[in-house]
Order: sequence, then structure tokens, then C-alpha cells
Amino acid sequence: MSKGALSKLFRVTGRFQRSVHLERDFSTENALDGYVVTVSSRETLARVIDALENRETPKVWSLTGPYGSGKSAFALFVAQLLGDSNSPITQQALQLLKQVDAALHQRFNHANSKGRSSAGFCPILISGERAPIKLALLRGLKRGLTPSPSNSLLEDIDTLLKTADKGKLPRASDITDLFERATQQICSEHGSGLLLVIDELGKFVEYAVQHPEQGDVFVLQSLAEFASRSGKTPLLMLTILHQAFEQYAQRAAKSQREEWAKIQGRFEDVAFVEPTEQVLSLIGEALETRSETVPKPDFKIAVDLELKPRQLDEHEFIQLLERCLPLHPTVALLIGPLFRRFAQNERSLFAFLGSNEPHGLQDFLFNQSYDGRSLPLFSLANLYDYINTALGNRLYASRDSKKWAEIASAIQRLPEPSPMTVRLIKTIGLLGAVGEVIPNLKASKQVLRYALDDDTAEFAEEFADALETLEKRSIVIYRRYNDAYAPWEGSDIDVEEKLREASTHIDPNLRVAANLSRLLPQRPLVAKRHLFQTGTMRYFAVRYSDLENFEADLHAPLEDADGLILYALPEDELEVKRLLEKASAAGTANRKNVLIAIPRSIGFLREAVLELARLRWVEEKTPGLDGDETARREILARLAVAEHDVDSRLDAIFGENSEETCIWYHKGQPVQIDSQRARNAYLSTICDEVYDETPILQNELINRRKISGSVATARRKLIQAMLENGAEEKLGITGYPPEMSVYLSLLRDTGIHRSVKGVWGFHPPELSDKNRMGPTWKAIETFLGECEMTRQPITKLYERLAAPPLGVRSGPLPILLCATMLHYRTEIALYENGSFVADISMPVFERLIKAPEKFELKRFRLSGVRADVLSQFVEVLKQPAATDTPDLLTIVAPLMRFIAELPKYTLLTQ
Repeated sequence: MSKGALSKLFRVTGRFQRSVHLERDFSTENALDGYVVTVSSRETLARVIDALENRETPKVWSLTGPYGSGKSAFALFVAQLLGDSNSPITQQALQLLKQVDAALHQRFNHANSKGRSSAGFCPILISGERAPIKLALLRGLKRGLTPSPSNSLLEDIDTLLKTADKGKLPRASDITDLFERATQQICSEHGSGLLLVIDELGKFVEYAVQHPEQGDVFVLQSLAEFASRSGKTPLLMLTILHQAFEQYAQRAAKSQREEWAKIQGRFEDVAFVEPTEQVLSLIGEALETRSETVPKPDFKIAVDLELKPRQLDEHEFIQLLERCLPLHPTVALLIGPLFRRFAQNERSLFAFLGSNEPHGLQDFLFNQSYDGRSLPLFSLANLYDYINTALGNRLYASRDSKKWAEIASAIQRLPEPSPMTVRLIKTIGLLGAVGEVIPNLKASKQVLRYALDDDTAEFAEEFADALETLEKRSIVIYRRYNDAYAPWEGSDIDVEEKLREASTHIDPNLRVAANLSRLLPQRPLVAKRHLFQTGTMRYFAVRYSDLENFEADLHAPLEDADGLILYALPEDELEVKRLLEKASAAGTANRKNVLIAIPRSIGFLREAVLELARLRWVEEKTPGLDGDETARREILARLAVAEHDVDSRLDAIFGENSEETCIWYHKGQPVQIDSQRARNAYLSTICDEVYDETPILQNELINRRKISGSVATARRKLIQAMLENGAEEKLGITGYPPEMSVYLSLLRDTGIHRSVKGVWGFHPPELSDKNRMGPTWKAIETFLGECEMTRQPITKLYERLAAPPLGVRSGPLPILLCATMLHYRTEIALYENGSFVADISMPVFERLIKAPEKFELKRFRLSGVRADVLSQFVEVLKQPAATDTPDLLTIVAPLMRFIAELPKYTLLTQ
């Protein structure tokens, strides 16, 4: 045998690498290739035959079983079996049945042919989706019926579908009437009747909880009642669920639970769970050995350890184990119960076999080398790695979460563990977590040695040393009463008991909005397109509210946020109507920066929030949790799962297809938002409207509310250059320090600092104003006009510039103020703590940046008596003077400040 990866020796056959889809696979010629007619399949088929033989026997069934257990494949098999007897695929289905159970085959033929046409049953196949079940039934019936120009039934279906598209769903009686007419039509055309199969019914039920006004599942009861009374024109009805019907409904309102209990009573529940020997057979069918010379392990050990199911003899057992290679016998025996117990809604046996997930079988086959001598086997330790990776925190949300936390804690507590000790802990933990589902498949020393034996000479000694180490260090303990090892519990906290205690302290009728805000506050949402186009980051605060607190939450201060997204959560349909009234009221219409979302129903959200509240209570009220690694790990993992569950419920309401699940309002009017992407885009639309005059400043360093220390230093250096070198190009800044970046984007690109007639200085923005700085400059000039009569605080200017429609951030404000003061330097006086500042220097500006509330501005214009006084003063200066005459500006500047206070000097104004 040549060396190489195990994938050269083994592969998973194609059929087991994808799940069954009823509508897609029904017309596929090879749909039944490789199908195994299992024990559960034959038992369920016998019930269908009973219905064919006896009109009084129930004709509606609900198949319940774990994910990936073959329910959909069985439904497909039944649909083919009941089809046209002349069809090749129906002949194939009959042959499969005959091969495994000749008596059942004969009985089926007799019942199916008695008084029935060879055309068989017309299949109406529906795959579950989160949508109204009434629409799915109409579309399924339309697909299943044969089109014809004179078929009035199809015309009636189209009429109801068009009405539904306009928002009005048909009544349950309308749909039942269509199915009754369809069965009569099929039988009149020499068919046997209708077969209605609804796969993944749970998705329709979940939708009904979320949308009680659209998800009416009473139609199931109506159809089931018709099926039960159908005689010569029969309707056979089969639904498929991953868990019991009541588990889908347990989070619904009480009225819904009561209604669904009535519906469930119309169905005969069938548990679709395969015994161990059947699971081994299925695995054997899925795996294919590519070489006849693959060495076989000693399966006799598994027999000696009494791991053989009672239903099998020794020869059958060994044959099945051989067909399950390269799975270790302990894995082949444990994997069925493991997936039924822990992974029924997330992973299936065949997902493990066929997918390329980390630590799965495919990963093992392609990455495990084979030396031609000893065959590597997929062990329980490998299986633990797969389950731990594939399910992650979901394991800690199960009723056996403590056991999984103990395994992880045991591995973590072992300093510098050897590979053997780690594999040993995983194997002991996995066997303990699943429990003794098969007699003697437990963590005894003999089973552990068998599960870990790697067929090396050193194994026996290494195994013994590892087990002794784990015992001495109290990582695992040996329990004599059942001859098995188990991870040392290492925890004095019973998390389940704590959760029960939490339930007594938390009101089951809690206000969802208030608890969401406390337990899982949402991060603000950024208007991204607006940021890209203007350079200004604006974000919206996210608040949860309800009818009682709507007004308070709507008008509460936004602090630094530019807008608000208000998720108003109703308790019932009446509150939905009242919230819609509030969202369209005049007071709400004036809030241009508020976007409101009102769900039509919050569905399972309440229960998810309640579970999160219980876990938070345990985390906060259990003092010993900090010192208990195992319990803390379990709580943190459960919290992660609960938070994810809440997020998932919120996404279902406000995420994709949110136009169906909630109503969005802006300025008192409904708006069309159907996804998170559309919501985020609308935030930018709001910002474009509210801040339509904001300057375009593409500089993320300075265009912020709060700038970093290094940028603050750069801003200080830039202002100093403005004060000292305003008449120089680039303000005398050389190279490319951070202040140069700020200068270019805020002063140079906007045209505020430019050369006019060969002289560099500070000016209003250029006429082209590509950076939209004009409105901001104009707002500053307007403010300066208000400063002519009386001094005005600089903070008032800052507040005006920061408010709509400008929305200038704090970072650029001191720079813009400085540029304006330098442009109007002969007309502006600055005051600090009420005192006139004679010289606007850098130390003064540093104090202004730190405490703008201490500074005021006053402006004067050179008109009237002020202009006359200045004119006369200039004439005096034109007279011949001594050589030490001061610079004109040095003389005029004090005069300007003096004129600013001119009204105080009545002598000059007379």
C-alpha cells in the first residue's frame, strides 16, 4: 500500500454530501440512488399503508426527529412510491422496498392497487421558509397541478395569489376549498388523490409567532380535518419537524399556544429516530473504501468489551464496523446519540461526514497521512474537537452545559499537558457528556484504552502514565459504582439551580425595551455615505422604547449624537396601532433627525431577553463565580449564546425584509426600508437634509468632535503659524508635518488662506467654494454683526456653527475663529473674563482653546464718527515726523481698539 493521505483510501459518496430538497429532487432521475429504507422508514410507511387500506385510519402525520436523520429523504421516497406506477423512479422505489421488506412491499402493492388508478397520487411538495404558510400552500398547489387552458382551479389560485400580493391573505377555508376541489379533480382524471408534504414546518411556525397577523397556521387544522374525512378522494398529509410542535410554540403568546395545541391534536405524531444498528448501516452506506487491501483493526475487542447492540449478532456487528472505517468503533457507536442529543438543530450526522468543516471527517481524510502499515482512525478525541468547533457556545446552552465546561476547564488546569493527557480528557469528557446510551460504552479503563490505542509500542506505558497523572492532580476521578472515570467537577456552583433562583426574582412580564437598553445596549450607527462625501462622521444613537416611554425617549437629550433611531416595541396589536399614531403625530414630524421603527410583532424577542436577564442576574448575584473557573466558563458561554439569540431576534425584526416585519417612520410619514443596508443608507439621507450646509472637509485628523493629543499639538502649531506668519505662503510651514495636512484641507483648499494681489492673507472662501465653506463663513459674519452692539461669548458662536444646518465639528472651530479674527483684525476686540485683551498672542489663544467660555468678542465698523476720527488721525500721521516715528500699524491698532470702546467716551461723540 502506497503512502499518502487517507482520502486516497476512503471517500463519502455523493448522495450523503448534500441535504434533500423536496421540490428540487423530486424530478431528479437519481434522487433515490443510495437511499436506505431504514427501520423508521418502514414503520412510518406501514402507517401510510394503513390509511390506504382503511378509510377511518388517520391520514395526517407529523414526523419529528433530529436534524439530518433522513426525514426529508423518507418523504421523497414516499412521494415517489405513491406516484405513477409506470414511472421508472416509482419502479425504483418499489424495488428498494421489496429488497428490504418483501412483506411490506406486497402489502403496499395490494393496498395501493385496490380501486386506485395507476397514475398514483399527485404530490404537493412544500419546503419550509419564514413566510406565510398560506402563500406557500397556494404556490405549492399551483406547482403540483397540471396546467391546462380550461383549468378553472388554477385561475382561482392565481386570483388569490394576486390578492395576497396586495396584502390581503386568503382565508383558511378558501385554501381548504381549493385542496378539496383539487383532490376531486385529480380523482376524476384517474389519479389516486393528493399527497401534501410540508418539510421544515417549524419555519412556518416561527414566522407565525413573529407575524401573528400574517402567519395564521389555522389553515393546517382546516386541511387536516378535510384529510381525515376524505374518503374516495383522499388527501394524505405529512409534515416534518426537527422538534416537537409545542417546542416551537412555547415562546408564543398564550392564545397562540392554545390554538396550536388544537392544531397538533389533528396530527398523528411519529418519532423518526433510528436505532444504533441502523445508524451504523447508514454510515456504512455513506462511506466508500477505495482499496481492498485496507488493513482491518481488531474489531473483536469491541465484541469482548460488550459494545455490540443486542439486535445484532457478532458477525453483523463486525461487518458494520468494517464498513464504518476510518471511524473508530467507539465513534461509530456514539455519533448517532451524540447528534440527536446535542446538535439536532445545528449539525447532522451527514454534515459531519460530508462537509469540509474544521476537524470533520473530510478534514481528517485529507490531512491525516497513512504509512501503509497502521491505519489511523478518527477517534473520540477527534470527535470532541469537531463538536467543540462546530457548535461552540451552543454546547453551553444545553442542559448538559456543565459537563462541557468541565472538559474545557480540565484541559486548562493541566500545566504543560502531553498529547496523551489531552486526548484522554477529551475522551473521558465526551463519554460522560453523552452518557451510557449503549451498555458498557463508558469511560472505563478498558474502553478508554481501546478508544485511544494508536497501535504503537509505547502506547501502554504512555496511557498508564497519563491516567495516573490525571488522577493524582485531581483532573479526573474514578467512580467505582459504575467503573468509569469522569472529569473532576471542580465547581461548587449549580448554574441550573441559580437560574431557577433568578426566575423567582425577575418578572416574567418584564418590559422588553427597558431591559434591552440595560442588558444589550446597541452601538451607535454611522451615516457612512454622508461621511464619505463630506468628511464628517455623524452617528445616530439607538434607543429601545415602548408605548409608555415613547415621548420621554423621543425627546431625551442626544448628547453627542447627530440623530436618533428609536425602536418602539409593542406588547400587542393594540399597542402597534397606538405607536403608529404617535409616530405620525405633528410633534414627531418636526424631528427631522429621528428615524422610528415599529415592529408588527416582537415574536420570540421577549423570551430571549428574559433568558438574558436571568443569566445577567446569576452573573451579578453569585459572589463565588470569580473563583470558580468551571462555573464562570459556563455562565460566560451561556451569556454569549443568549446575546446572540437576542441579536438574531432583533435581526429578524429590523434586518433583512424588515419592510414585512416592521413599519419605519421619518418626519411623521412612513418610509420604505426593507433591510439594514437600506436603513443605513437612509441615515445618510437624513444627514444630507439636516446638515445640508456642512462644509466638506476631507481630513479625519481635525474634522472630529474630539481630537487626539498629537492632532491638538498640530492644531496649536498651525494657529501659531497663522498668528505669526499669515503673510507667508503655507504660513511658513516646511515639510509635511501633521499641521501641514490640516492647513491644506482647512485653509488652503477652501481658499481662506490665499494670495490676493501678490499678498498672502486670510479671506472669505473663494466664489467657487468647492468645499462648501461659504455658509460657515457667512454664519460667522452674522455672529460678528451681533457683536457690534454688545459683546458676545465665543461659546455662542461655537454652538451656532455646530448646530444644523452647518454641523461643524469642534476640531476645526478654533482654526476658523482665528482665520476670521485675522481677516477682521482691525474691527474685532477680544475680551477675557471681561477684560480687554490688547495683544492676541499664542498664549492667549491657548487659553481660549482650553476655556472658550471665558472669552467674548466685540466688533465695530469704520463708519460715522469713528471713520471721521480715524481719517483725521491718518492725516496727522501724513505730516513730517522724526526718524523714530513708529510703524503705522503699531499706532493704528491701539486706536482701533480705542474706537471699539468709543461709546464709552461721550466727549468724543459730542
